[in-house]
Amino acid sequence: MSDRVAVVGMSIRAAGVRSSADFWQLIRTGRTGRREIGPEELARRGVSDRRYKDPAYVPVTYPMKDCLGFDLKAFGFSRPEAELTDPQHRVTLEACYRAVESSGCFIGSLPDRVGVFLGSRTSDYGAQIEYRSAMTDSDLDLAGLAIGTHPDYMSSRISYAYGLTGPSMTVLTACSSSSVAVHLACQAILAGECDSALAGGVAVNARDAGYLFADGGIYSPRGRCEPYMASADGTVDGNGVAVLFLRRLDVALAAGNPILGVVAGTAVNNDGRERAGFTAPGVAGQVELIEEALDVAELSSSRIGLLEGHGTGTSIGDALEIDAATQAFRSAGARADECRLHSVKANIGNLTAAAGAASIIGCLLALRHGEIPPNAPLVEGALPVDLRGTPFKLADTPTAWQRSDHGRYAAVSSFGLGGTNAHIIIGDAEPEVRQASRKGRSWQLLPLSADDPERLTAAVDAVRVAVDGSSTEVRQDIGHTLRTGRPELTTRATALIPVDGSATGVRWPDPEGFRTAPEGPPVLVFMFPREHVRASNAAPALYEAESVFRSTVDDGLAVMEQVLDPEGFAAVRGAFLHSGRPIAPQFSQPVLHLLGAGQHALLGDLGIRPDLLIGEGVGELTAAQLGGVLSFEDAARAVCWRSQAMADVPGGAEAAVRFTRRMRDVRLHAPTLPTVSCVTGAWLTGEEACDPGYWGAQLREHVPFDAAVRTVVSEYPEAVYLQLSGGTDLLQAARLAGVAEDAALAVTPDGEATESCSLLRTVGGLWERGVRINWDAYAERDHALRTDIAPRAFERTPSLHPALLDHCPGIDPAELAGKQVDR
Repeated sequence: MSDRVAVVGMSIRAAGVRSSADFWQLIRTGRTGRREIGPEELARRGVSDRRYKDPAYVPVTYPMKDCLGFDLKAFGFSRPEAELTDPQHRVTLEACYRAVESSGCFIGSLPDRVGVFLGSRTSDYGAQIEYRSAMTDSDLDLAGLAIGTHPDYMSSRISYAYGLTGPSMTVLTACSSSSVAVHLACQAILAGECDSALAGGVAVNARDAGYLFADGGIYSPRGRCEPYMASADGTVDGNGVAVLFLRRLDVALAAGNPILGVVAGTAVNNDGRERAGFTAPGVAGQVELIEEALDVAELSSSRIGLLEGHGTGTSIGDALEIDAATQAFRSAGARADECRLHSVKANIGNLTAAAGAASIIGCLLALRHGEIPPNAPLVEGALPVDLRGTPFKLADTPTAWQRSDHGRYAAVSSFGLGGTNAHIIIGDAEPEVRQASRKGRSWQLLPLSADDPERLTAAVDAVRVAVDGSSTEVRQDIGHTLRTGRPELTTRATALIPVDGSATGVRWPDPEGFRTAPEGPPVLVFMFPREHVRASNAAPALYEAESVFRSTVDDGLAVMEQVLDPEGFAAVRGAFLHSGRPIAPQFSQPVLHLLGAGQHALLGDLGIRPDLLIGEGVGELTAAQLGGVLSFEDAARAVCWRSQAMADVPGGAEAAVRFTRRMRDVRLHAPTLPTVSCVTGAWLTGEEACDPGYWGAQLREHVPFDAAVRTVVSEYPEAVYLQLSGGTDLLQAARLAGVAEDAALAVTPDGEATESCSLLRTVGGLWERGVRINWDAYAERDHALRTDIAPRAFERTPSLHPALLDHCPGIDPAELAGKQVDR
């Protein structure tokens, strides 16, 4: 599997298409995104009367909706920078984000080397800005204009924006650009130059408002792109962007990405001089290309169920393509009338530099849905060319494409003006590849974030719909994807759902509960309570569910067994093994200490570590261990000694003396983490921490806890506080000290059903407040497959250089007003 390439993500926008789901509905129903522009609208767009009354003028376009819309903040652009950037570059930047997002990953945190291979249509966006700025003698940032508009910089700018370190190049081979880009990406992955790659193309012309056709030219005088039809008289350019996310198959499987298809073989060649002229296609070159791709894939042509043809819709080009494909397929074993022939150009126009990638996406969708879409011109009543005697057939209705033991394969042909050809064969992943590997907690923590409350509300609603009625496996996939495959945006909320599908305990956040995380992580304060707090009866659930917690408790119990009498040790051990068993007061201190130490270890394993510590009573000893004053073993012994002294000697003074003597038997160190003393209410000094007498005095002398917390509040007013061990009593004291109610939380709130559920909710609460969580470490105990869930909603602000405001007929002026959010 290390020598195969999988398609794990995809993104497409085109005429009538905002997503791959839209694209499937368009091609499955045989509809098109074609649009005719009326005289009134042409006039409003600034198209001259002389032009649109010209008999050769065809007012037809395949428009990509909102091609100027761009989320400046999300992509880190200033408005002037966006205005200097070709819309092609901007929509490709977003399309790359979307392609990776659909694989269940976040493009900003991909761990492997990622290459970028993208095709681009020639654009006059930059030339028009330069020309019209010179006409008005306006200042112009020529360097910024070059970076924003030259195709040389498109791919490398995407690599820079997302921190991608694999090979990065723009491919310019006319209509075969994006297929050649896919070929190059696969070669780079197989050669070890990168483990993953983005490949595709873009063709967006903001000035597209129809065209002038010429007799004998390639453009349709009727403004209709009808590949393989008797009426085909030319092509019509479309507008769109299509990007694939490719990964080496073993990398994709290890990451749990969806396997949309596997690239079985690719080939690229050129027709050379065996054709009528430079602009004419060559049959021999196309035959050789298809045969080579089949040979690379080690497939007979009879295994190809769908040929997604180049299909420009020119009568000569289509005839030559069918002739070449027929020769190649026959030589490789194909029989008559067994392969469906299709071209998405009939649905979305000729996307030129993006056409091949769009065709591949169409094939992947056909594989996913088990249907081959109909030919759009046939659906609209056009008559097909005569395919009798060829291996191919056309249809006006969707055709079922069932899985088989031999796999299903689709082939894509792309032929560029000038003779550079590409052929891509993709197929199903084998059954064993589709097997899921999941390991999850009984509750799934779902972190949800967006750029603002409105978009977060929409995300919460979308996830809730996806979760309702879903299986255990799907819930695990959703949770894993949201934790490890989505960006951590400013407006945040969390949900906690059971994997068994029940509704018990589910609390979906509403806008009133949304929180805004600070730009940087807040100071985190761990608080530990004194001995009068009742240890949680639910600790056994956490002990059973979380291995890090369990190993920490077991290590502490091993030390305490040497100190406590058999009855006391049994009581302490039983607190972690049996729910509901009462704990005698003299044994609550060891239990609280181990509970706090275990919670700290588990949180630390998830990357949640305190910046400051504060503890009351026995909690100060727990804080001392975590702050480096005591070793783990010495802290466990000291807690037992303290508990015994308080139980054996009722008088506080005598207990303090006894405990002081015992503390002389351990090594004491200056704290390595700032720790508040509950004896003085100030920061614990190294001298105090190393004095056994301090710890004896601590047993009976202490300031009010809120007074100690004020020491922290005065220096860190924006800190977040977390009570460990058990109970919530310290939260009230923290609020008395001036801590905001929303900034203090506990691991075990009163009335919580289970300790493990409570701790997960605490992790979510900390994340909402900006505390960083190591979700990869979290996934060690809770991982599943990745899925396309909760895509980020981008705000679309129209961005067009001022010099072009009155010279961009492809854009309706109404589109330049206001902004919207893309759902």
